[in-house]
Amino acid sequence: MIADMKLRLTITSGTLSGQVFDLESGFMTVGRGETCTVRFDPLGERIASKQHAFIEARPDGYYIADNNSTNGTIVNGERVQRSKLASGDTVQFGKNGVTATIQIQDGQMFQHPIPQESFRQLQLDQFQEAAQHQPDSFQNSIVNIGLGSLPTAAAAAPQKRSPLALRIAAVIVILTIAFLTVVVFALFTVVLAPTQGGLTVENLLIGVVIALIATIVAFIPAMLYVLPLLWLDRYDPEPMWLLALAFAWGALVAVLVSFVINTGVDYSVAGILGGAEGQYIGNLIGGIISAPIVEEGSKGVGLLILLIFFRRYFDDVLDGIVFAGVIALGFSTVENVLYYGRAIGMAGVGGLMFLFFLRGVLSPFAHVTFTSMTGIGCGISRESHNTIIKILMPMLGYTCAVCLHAFWNSMAFLLGMEGFLFGYVFLEFPFFLIFVLFCALIMWRQNRILKEMLAIDVARGLIPEKHMKKATSAFLSTFWVTGGFFQGKYRARRKYCRAIGKLGLSYWHIQRATAAQGHTGSFQQNPILREEVLRWRDQVD
Repeated sequence: MIADMKLRLTITSGTLSGQVFDLESGFMTVGRGETCTVRFDPLGERIASKQHAFIEARPDGYYIADNNSTNGTIVNGERVQRSKLASGDTVQFGKNGVTATIQIQDGQMFQHPIPQESFRQLQLDQFQEAAQHQPDSFQNSIVNIGLGSLPTAAAAAPQKRSPLALRIAAVIVILTIAFLTVVVFALFTVVLAPTQGGLTVENLLIGVVIALIATIVAFIPAMLYVLPLLWLDRYDPEPMWLLALAFAWGALVAVLVSFVINTGVDYSVAGILGGAEGQYIGNLIGGIISAPIVEEGSKGVGLLILLIFFRRYFDDVLDGIVFAGVIALGFSTVENVLYYGRAIGMAGVGGLMFLFFLRGVLSPFAHVTFTSMTGIGCGISRESHNTIIKILMPMLGYTCAVCLHAFWNSMAFLLGMEGFLFGYVFLEFPFFLIFVLFCALIMWRQNRILKEMLAIDVARGLIPEKHMKKATSAFLSTFWVTGGFFQGKYRARRKYCRAIGKLGLSYWHIQRATAAQGHTGSFQQNPILREEVLRWRDQVD
């Protein structure tokens, strides 16, 4: 059987000289990258590329393929793109690069190769067995993947849910959102209603009209504000239902909790101290102390729920920023309804336009920036396998969010309009630009991770190179997917790009988990994601 075959790669020069690497099935990767089975010194052996080449077991023998390396792969003195290996061959990874020799045990058994279908099934069986157990290393998990990618019973089992249970859960969530929406709108109607004459029907109707106008003014721009967050998440877009739940948490739960607690603090302090001074101090404590702590806390709880219970969708720091941004956008949108409504009641259309300029034009992403600090902390926690970091980083992120929020509110309460504008131009806006640059850096980092993790799948043909370039490009991916609207391929391209992104991140999670001797659900998700890539690959062109 082919399973009895073994290729032995012996390094004969460089820092790995004398080391031996064996391959029986699947493939081994060679280069300077962290994910390579044979990893050269990343600093001292730069002739080799990060993902230089790979050696693969095929039905009729072992083959070496160059992975578009800078300096090429040389077999027996000749530069090759792909070549069948034989015992005694010498391989050089780049001109003047590291050299190695090849030995193939029982090579005569390749004279009668098994059929391609049987070989494929053998590799699938080997991968299915490996997928049910945690590999000893990331390299071993890659080797065991083989050519196939069908969901195994063990891998698919966690995905099954009772249709009835899903329907019940969906109904409960929808009813809860509807109930909270009614509660928040009714509360805002009472708050925005004129106070002269008490809560009469006429005053309540006026409150309803004001609340409706403020809702329209607040929600229409929010549809535009969410687009940058969706674009940030283009490599691995989260399901819309989960983003909708995140928005609803910020818009309803966080707003309701914050409104009740902040109002209670404000009135309690004012009642205890009494008089105009008590009212001023109550507003001050409520705005500078209570609001940052409570609002960032209520939004942060939503992030923790996503991190703990929706872990499969929460991959890294970028996801933390996106989820935090959506929650914060939901909060600020509904909060704006209250502020805009009060502006209408106090100063009419002129007051509304002025406040819209301050909150809707100058600072629409203020809450997004604050809460993203908690999101970054949760993202670092998600990426780490260190228990202390996993616990401390969300707390540190929350602390930063509270401090930024308190500083922002302090400018508004203590410095007056001129001081606020000065602080905005010279402090808050520059910080926001730094935050945008940080998001761009995180996006570039994710792009680099995907390219490195998926390099072998591109070289082996699972993902065509032209698709990889489009899927990982900041702008090509956007134009390519949206262009599918006019070709009837939008859905296929969107799902294909999402599968590519998640597949690359699954490799990354496997690498990090095995390096930390931990475990990750990506071991079970990986074969399912590979099947997703195969499913959509031929439907996008």
